[in-house]
Amino acid sequence: MSLMKSLNSGVSGLKAFQTKMDVIGNNISNVETYGFKSSSVSFSEMLNQQIGSGGGAESAPSSSNQVGLGVRISNIQRDFNQGGLQSTGRETDLAIEGNGFFILSEGGQQFLSRAGNFSFNRDGFLVDQSGRNVQGFNANAAGDVLPSGTTDAIRVDFNSVDDPQATQNVYAAGNLNAETSKPQIVQSQSTLTTDSGSIATGSTALNDLAQTDTDFVNNDTIDFDVTLNDGSTQTISHTFNAGDTVSDLITTVNNDLPAGEATVSLVDGLLVMRSENLGSSELDVNSVTTTGTGSINFPGFQTTQAGQTNSQTVSTTVYDAVGKGHTLTMNMTQTDTNSWEYEASFLDGEEVTSGGTGTISFDQSGNLSSDSTIAMAFDPGGGADEVNFTVNLGNKDKGSRLTQFSGSSSVQFTSQDGYAQGNLVDFNIDGDGYVTGIYNNGRNVNLAQVAIGDVSNYDGLETAGNGLFKETVTSGKISMNTAPNLAETNLNSGVLEGSNVDLANEFTDMITAQRAYQSNARVITTADELLTEAVNLKR
Repeated sequence: MSLMKSLNSGVSGLKAFQTKMDVIGNNISNVETYGFKSSSVSFSEMLNQQIGSGGGAESAPSSSNQVGLGVRISNIQRDFNQGGLQSTGRETDLAIEGNGFFILSEGGQQFLSRAGNFSFNRDGFLVDQSGRNVQGFNANAAGDVLPSGTTDAIRVDFNSVDDPQATQNVYAAGNLNAETSKPQIVQSQSTLTTDSGSIATGSTALNDLAQTDTDFVNNDTIDFDVTLNDGSTQTISHTFNAGDTVSDLITTVNNDLPAGEATVSLVDGLLVMRSENLGSSELDVNSVTTTGTGSINFPGFQTTQAGQTNSQTVSTTVYDAVGKGHTLTMNMTQTDTNSWEYEASFLDGEEVTSGGTGTISFDQSGNLSSDSTIAMAFDPGGGADEVNFTVNLGNKDKGSRLTQFSGSSSVQFTSQDGYAQGNLVDFNIDGDGYVTGIYNNGRNVNLAQVAIGDVSNYDGLETAGNGLFKETVTSGKISMNTAPNLAETNLNSGVLEGSNVDLANEFTDMITAQRAYQSNARVITTADELLTEAVNLKR
């Protein structure tokens, strides 16, 4: 009887909406489940039954008359959209922001999950709450993580020791003040003038100076008693010839001074002697005397700029092969306009066996012109092997350099690559999934990297309970990857991904499902009443 169709349709509706309520109930019950992905139900109509011709004319509005036989569940689909991130503050709680899944292993089988509430067990393995191993790529002995096609259970040895390493490179950078050291300057106390009262020049004849009391004649001498830079004395004599000028006198003094010692010049009528050596100096003109007929009242000389030697000292700790630290100091003293002498030593007296002294040079622009590396070696004592290392004046990789500009000195040892033995005291997990060990020797070493699994078709994954998914033929094989290699994917430590259930939508769907269920039940009761009326026709 045709009324049976409506009964069957109503029953199919009841079954379908009961299933939808089951899905809604499961979504709502997991609203606080970490990493949970909500599901939704899709319906499709069942077979249609032909109940007669729709008319033979080509212009008829329909070609057939069909009646549907009810509804069925066509698909229950997961929503893999990102859930909200919730801060927990626990370092081992992880959340994936973007695509992919954590890979968990149990009994040789791999599972995928978005729930990252992990912790380390007593053996140092990173596991989920049920003890499944979190998969990743463990570092080799050198601390390098090399992702490959296969993964391992992530493990951290909390009793591990970071072996010491002898220093191989020390890096220095900054500025050396171009005016750190100054030459000594001595000049006459009063200005040389002519008889007419004007300021004397180099071409002024000696006998035309106002300071000449009695004219000089041939073979008279003018004697300068000079103290040199090192404190020794020297007498420099100028033998007068007719017509000699101030320039002739200056030339004699400059020629008789030892090479590289000092120079004399006439500046605005003042005789100025300038040391050619930077730094502290005894340079002075003690007196000027004459021998012969002529005499001159030469003004006395005074120091107008004391020679000054300043140096810059930098220090750092370098390590020998057994991890013992040694305090290296390097003293740099400006000895010329663009030249500095350095001397290396150790605070506790360790012997510098090579490269302990030398010169650092700069060009006229203040840039380093000498070799940018200094090879050094020292004997650490205590039976340890000699340590050979390189002092690098600047670091191209970090954009630092050593300069000599006018201004404050800022030179320092910026870094060195040696270290003592270290014990693991803490760890952290960064956005790329690296598990980094923090050692008490100041070193941070990569210990492992969390793997991210991905499949071609998320909808093809099979639910395995406990927030786990398994690969299927439909989903495709699990590919092993890391967060940096997946577009717009990174890890968050101390954070968990919450459920993506939207309660407002779920309650709205619940109301719809309830009304639909009631309506299908009404179809059944109405069909039953119609059948009752049909049965009553026989009375």
